[in-house]
Amino acid sequence: LTNTDVYSLAISGTNIFAGTGGGVFLSSNNGSSWTAINNGITFPYITSLAISGSNILAGTAGDGVFLSSNNGSSWTAINNGLTSLDVRAFFISGTDIFAGTYGGGVWKRPLSEITGINKTNNNESNIAVYPNPATNNITIESPQQAVIEISNIQGQLIKTLAANSNKTSVNVSSFARGMYLIKVKTEKGVAVEKFVKE
Repeated sequence: LTNTDVYSLAISGTNIFAGTGGGVFLSSNNGSSWTAINNGITFPYITSLAISGSNILAGTAGDGVFLSSNNGSSWTAINNGLTSLDVRAFFISGTDIFAGTYGGGVWKRPLSEITGINKTNNNESNIAVYPNPATNNITIESPQQAVIEISNIQGQLIKTLAANSNKTSVNVSSFARGMYLIKVKTEKGVAVEKFVKE
């Protein structure tokens, strides 16, 4: 543990996460050794941590909230609606997460907006989105003759296109950083997937 200013701790299974003045550290051996896991965190002063299922949220003292869905291997900023980027505390209650900020009050978001939503699971409607996270382009695998809608996390429709083949390439380089929802509509129903724009 190269930074001993520890401001928060969170546990998921056998993993212990420590939020420090030098970023997030992970221990898988009950604290005997620690590894820094800060890929994507732009301000490594971690004041708060929270865990929801397989998702880890890290609050920073100057660059808002970061989300990791892969045990801290990579992080993505999720600051939509956050009025102060100095996050001091997290609390999960039911289906919502609350963040206490310095000078910006309380930020509340449904966990489903942050960690994604369940998608339809039938063979006719299954979709895949890759790479995820993405920087310039994504590929959407879906049934032919589908309508694809991409919305931001607030539900605003960003793009609509028709899928004329099983793979549709979409340029997302102009999208703002954050999480997006992809709806694929066919006569069999609607499938939903999320992707993160870095």
